[in-house]
Amino acid sequence: MFRPVPVPVLPPSTALADLATAGEHHAWLAGTTGVFTSRPSAPLVLSWTGETWREERLPDLPAAASLSGVAATAPDDVWAVGNSAGRPLVLHFDGTAWHTVHTPAITWAKAVVAVTRDEVHVVGTGRDALHFDGAAWHQRTALSSAREGLLTITAPAPHDVWAGGGGLAGAGAASYEYPVLTHWDGDTWTDVAGPRLERGHIARLAAAAPDDLWLGHVRDTEGLRVHRWDGNTWTSVPSPDDVGRLSVHGVAAGWTWGVRATRTSFEARPAFHRWTGDTWTAVPLPDALARTSASHVGLATTGATTWAYLKTAAGVHVLRHTDS
Repeated sequence: MFRPVPVPVLPPSTALADLATAGEHHAWLAGTTGVFTSRPSAPLVLSWTGETWREERLPDLPAAASLSGVAATAPDDVWAVGNSAGRPLVLHFDGTAWHTVHTPAITWAKAVVAVTRDEVHVVGTGRDALHFDGAAWHQRTALSSAREGLLTITAPAPHDVWAGGGGLAGAGAASYEYPVLTHWDGDTWTDVAGPRLERGHIARLAAAAPDDLWLGHVRDTEGLRVHRWDGNTWTSVPSPDDVGRLSVHGVAAGWTWGVRATRTSFEARPAFHRWTGDTWTAVPLPDALARTSASHVGLATTGATTWAYLKTAAGVHVLRHTDS
């Protein structure tokens, strides 16, 4: 079962975006405060101290900003990315303090992966990506069309990085979205064939190993569907079975998360499922949270420890699941 852990009180205007771990005892949650308010939005990072979650002190910024992704290789090497004043916002924690990092410009940064201290990639809604090689940041062309963009990135190894998103084909009423998948081999980005997906976009990628890649695909109003790569072929993973209407929002290695609603209610209650090898099993939540409408649901796992977050009318909640 997921068990709640202490979280600082955050403003109702908080939007949660992403969660990252570095080992079993370190985790970071990124988001934005001041969303849909009259004051400028500001980046937010929470960190797990081993006993509680605390709000990190971030650099002062001259303009409104938001965070959309976070990644870590170690407790003293954490990256958070987002946008501010029309440019990518990249923040780095060195174990002592957070610093703003200057990078080349790309269109609307969405996700970051840190494979090692000297191998960091940032992707966004445009065709270009950012690459840190330990010495400097470089702008790389990751997609072949200006009508394509990237939303998610993962990496089981420094020269084995995957990024996914979508492109737009056609014009006007005849336009449609198609998925794109690209791979970094240590030198260049190359378009690769993913599972046979004709429409929609790739919303989430998660790699447990070079031969174990999980892909979440969204098409129209059908919700997210899960596919898995074993190093040779793609297979479709059946969707979790749950009570009422289940909408899966994301996938990690061996996990999905989303919300479900009963047929008599439109309340979106949080739902987390774990892959047992041939089927999905619902992981219970504390009763108070299981019965509460939630948004901004997400998850990250190290294997033995899994962190989940969600937002309800009462505020932000973070939960921990261990295999002990």
